[in-house]
Amino acid sequence: MPIATKTPLRPWVPPAETTANVEYANLRTIDLSKFDSEDASEREAVFREFQTAVKEDGFLYLVNFGLTQAQIDKQFAIAQHALIDYGITPEEKQRLEWKYLNTGKYTGYKPRGYWDIAQGVKDNVESFNYYSETMCDGKHLPACLRDYIGEIVDFNTYLHDVINKKLLALLSRMLELPESYLWDHVQSHNGPIGEGYFRQMMFHPPPAEHRKKSDVQMHGHQDYGITTLLLSQPIAALQVLSADGQWRFVKYKPGGMIVNLGEVLEFISGGHLPATRHRVTQCPEDQADKYRLTIGLFTAANNGLSLAPLTNSPLLAREGYVSRFEPGSDGVVDATKIPTAEQWRVARVLRSQTPPEDIVVVKGVKYNRQYFQGIYVLEPI
Repeated sequence: MPIATKTPLRPWVPPAETTANVEYANLRTIDLSKFDSEDASEREAVFREFQTAVKEDGFLYLVNFGLTQAQIDKQFAIAQHALIDYGITPEEKQRLEWKYLNTGKYTGYKPRGYWDIAQGVKDNVESFNYYSETMCDGKHLPACLRDYIGEIVDFNTYLHDVINKKLLALLSRMLELPESYLWDHVQSHNGPIGEGYFRQMMFHPPPAEHRKKSDVQMHGHQDYGITTLLLSQPIAALQVLSADGQWRFVKYKPGGMIVNLGEVLEFISGGHLPATRHRVTQCPEDQADKYRLTIGLFTAANNGLSLAPLTNSPLLAREGYVSRFEPGSDGVVDATKIPTAEQWRVARVLRSQTPPEDIVVVKGVKYNRQYFQGIYVLEPI
């Protein structure tokens, strides 16, 4: 009997960086290897640099986080095989197409053309999304990915349980709580990646007429979870909204990772840990004919976690906080009305393509006011 072999992968060769004169965000780089340093001064320096990056930029680079370049390149090669080399068959694309408006989850395959980008312009994005419950379930996976699901799970387990855990320890310190607090009391632990999801995403080169009609490929947004861990790649398209109100590109950092915070942390920290707005624009002309492949883990909170501010945080108690919740018709905001992480997560997915309808300004910041369970929730926009 012949021995079964894995579907062969084409090696991942990163596209060339742009030579265009674009303005990059001046993001800080955190050397995560120093998190475990025996030198207390090095550990403290990492925390202070991380704290500044979160407060001033909301985005940061991670380096030396314990994964080799070969391990990173292998994940890009797997995603390339599925999405660029058409390893996912037409039948599988139809069978596994996401039904997020039914489920409140981005499970499975997303075809191009779901989102309106501009008048007459639809998105050029294909992606495949994994959840804990679907990672090891063959019927939820295309055949080309089943061969590599063990490596995908191991990779994500490391992102979630090692890298993300260290980030949450630093964030707990920022709230002046025990280092294990956010990991123990906020982070979901249901399966390899909890209630979060892992995404392989590919932007097709947009037609020339699309580039003329819209500078944007994905509109500005905040992620709704806890943290986002995105592998850095060379196509210049990701932009972050800087503190001065200007959009700037996020530069490629070989072997690095880009980290930003999600809305859950902004809610429970009362605004001290902000979710930063970001978007995907058209890339420079010298990269216009290239596929843009991105890979990221979006971590999530325990389903039952209340999004109320953590008033047990000494930081919040001392400096105050901004509550994102306002009374409804009965004039009361009590604990039973504040949404849980699961309720908010599902609501955000179900209306992910709905534009803001009730914009209010609080202390100079714009919010989208959502009516939810008898109260108003202020969502940063």
